[in-house]
Amino acid sequence: MRTTVTIDDKVYEEARRIAFDSRRTLGEVINELLTEGLKLVAKPLERRQLGQLRGTINISDDFDDTPPEVFDSLNDPI
Repeated sequence: MRTTVTIDDKVYEEARRIAFDSRRTLGEVINELLTEGLKLVAKPLERRQLGQLRGTINISDDFDDTPPEVFDSLNDPI
């Protein structure tokens, strides 16, 4: 993709020097440098702890096939 950006003169000269020394295009060097830079600042995926899961719980209201003893056990003291 082509785009226009404004970068510091020192950054441009350093990228141009790297491109020249490595016999690559300036675009290739800038893409590589941006990719590596983004890896450094990107937040790693956070692992969720138990209790941090998000979502919904759907409770069915269709109890026609539920045996009666299930409902009886709901009223038993714990």
